[in-house]
Amino acid sequence: MTLFELAGQVLAWQHEQRPVWLARVVSVTGMGSNDRGEATAVTDGLPAVGQILSGAADRALADALAKADVDGAARLLDLRIGDDDAVAVGLTCGGQATVLLQPATALAETGWQLLATRTPVCLVTDLSDPDLGRTTWLTVGPEQDSDDPVTRAHEVVALFGRGTPESAVLDVDDRRLLVAALWPTPQLVVVGEGLIAGALEGAARLLGWEPSTVNDVRGATDAVAALGPGDGVVVLSHDRSVDAPVLAAALSSDVGYLAALGSRHTQAARAGWLVEHGVTTDAIGRVRGPAGLDIGARTPAEIAVAIVAEMVAVRSGATGSPLADRGGPIHHDGLHAPPARYPAGPRA
Repeated sequence: MTLFELAGQVLAWQHEQRPVWLARVVSVTGMGSNDRGEATAVTDGLPAVGQILSGAADRALADALAKADVDGAARLLDLRIGDDDAVAVGLTCGGQATVLLQPATALAETGWQLLATRTPVCLVTDLSDPDLGRTTWLTVGPEQDSDDPVTRAHEVVALFGRGTPESAVLDVDDRRLLVAALWPTPQLVVVGEGLIAGALEGAARLLGWEPSTVNDVRGATDAVAALGPGDGVVVLSHDRSVDAPVLAAALSSDVGYLAALGSRHTQAARAGWLVEHGVTTDAIGRVRGPAGLDIGARTPAEIAVAIVAEMVAVRSGATGSPLADRGGPIHHDGLHAPPARYPAGPRA
């Protein structure tokens, strides 16, 4: 389970004044496991939330927690998992792993709140004494969690700026750090059904996104309310009792990409409904309609490609124009630029 998924439960436990421990994988060799982005949260007397190493480390974590509860200090666990134990939980073979066990309070509540709202966060955690487990964070915007210069170090910003979830152990200013760039998987809500909806779902899955299709107003507004700046909504429905209320709901949300299929006449009719219902013209300007880049799309598959390409462009801060028409490097600063809705740099 990712830290985005754990955050709500961690905050709930903390508000109940429960001591919460967090286990995160620092490095792993063998085992056929690639879950360094996974974590587990534990509090006394209740089942753990999340799992690391497919459960192969559960026994070692329980033993370490018994000691950690006594002194409250973070610790690194060097684990060796035998082949039999690994295969028993579904891993391909045994191996070695280093796991960080730290109090959840090592990350400030503001950081947990950012994770709970699926905001991109880069966690910077000390792996050496005397500050083992100390965690600051980098996120989007002009501010940061700490005055600690390593949080803004080039290596940290560069890793976060790739815009993809990954982690690495870095040596910065003679400090050994676990740097974990946490980016939520983009979600795409498609409102309406038909061949284009199916093509959009397929194109979104190809990109590793999480698509969903809804047809009713309540289902769509509920789905939209949970979206963030890295997510998207595409309204295919031409039923005014559905499309306009959903657009209004999306415009009051944090969704980063909002588009609507339909002719210019249909777009104008929707805009008129929105104005009549108190939506400002500036807000209506966020709706990209007709949806998609101008690639001459005709078939459902081509229309889907045009729409997801536009969402990629919005997230990347790109124009959608041919690369051949733009000078300079293909990737800004030699890195995959982070999505425009998430400009590189920290925010509190």
